[in-house]
Amino acid sequence: MLDRRRLHHLDFYLIINVCAIFLIGILNLISATSSLGSKTYLLKQLLAFTLGIVLVCIILYFDYRTIVSNSLYLYIAGFVLILLVFFVGIVAGGARRWLNIFGLSLQPSEFMKPIILLYLTDLLHEKMRHNSFLGLKDIIVPIFVTFLPAVVIAKQPDLGTACILIILSFSILWFVGMKKGVFFTVLAGGATLGYFVWQYGLQPYQKLRIMGLINPDLDVSGYNYHAKQAMIAVGSGKFLGKGFLSGTQHKLNFIPEHHTDFIFTVLAEEWGFLGSIVVFLLFASLILRCLKISKDTKDEMGSIIAFGCAALIFWQFVINVLMTVRLFPVVGIPLPLLSYGGSSLVSTLCLIGIVLNVNMRRYMF
Repeated sequence: MLDRRRLHHLDFYLIINVCAIFLIGILNLISATSSLGSKTYLLKQLLAFTLGIVLVCIILYFDYRTIVSNSLYLYIAGFVLILLVFFVGIVAGGARRWLNIFGLSLQPSEFMKPIILLYLTDLLHEKMRHNSFLGLKDIIVPIFVTFLPAVVIAKQPDLGTACILIILSFSILWFVGMKKGVFFTVLAGGATLGYFVWQYGLQPYQKLRIMGLINPDLDVSGYNYHAKQAMIAVGSGKFLGKGFLSGTQHKLNFIPEHHTDFIFTVLAEEWGFLGSIVVFLLFASLILRCLKISKDTKDEMGSIIAFGCAALIFWQFVINVLMTVRLFPVVGIPLPLLSYGGSSLVSTLCLIGIVLNVNMRRYMF
């Protein structure tokens, strides 16, 4: 239950930080969709933000420990939804990732990010409380409950979200602490898994995208077209950019999906290196704030949650930007709070709500 006195412990720095990034995202979305002559994208994004704020208020009402203790039910519900995608999901862009719920498109895989974080917290917080390093048997269940939905999501196909879930899991295992032998076993297992995924799990177009990192001129008119055009757009912004609503690369539709996965290209083209640095600093501030909350909280559950939120935002931000400048394969990972997409936005706001919850109750035992 929410004690009104707890509202005095709301982290307004974190709230302002998130709102600043979202405001930049809205301006960016207006520019990215200006050539389409429709305000539908903007209205849907604002609607998603409103829904996200409502969910944040609901999250703040309950003690985060109560939410964590019921995370198994959230995990089961989330897993059922990603399975339903295969039967009644909407196909778009060659992928089946969305459910139509009352006329709104919902991407269940996005909500597995905070759900996996909460469930792993529930599984691992006792080990952290007793300062006990994780042995091999301690990581079997956490890895299994992560890989199960990750494999299903990768089959949709949504390789980006599947990778993020796996990276999140290993980040949390590292944070809680693993024995040296277990750590190197995980590294060896990851390398072995990578080999089998390359040999038997990836589609030919996915291999071409990875090989494009080595040979930038490989299939530039086909599967590596996105990456090539994105790099051109980022470079064309130079230091100060071309100005708001003045980007040419995205307006002429040289960059597919420039309002979603490649939203950073719009920012870099119109606001240049200087504008990009401002966004980088805002994300760095957001991540560091989450890490500070993780450090300051007196409870292991809260510490893992805040760290996991920081890790999720960090990895999505880094991979998305590296993907845009052709230093990482194109895998379809949105830029948190900036990319168009209601499910991604609501999921991220839920993460922020949980961290705010932790900060409000950080001295409670």
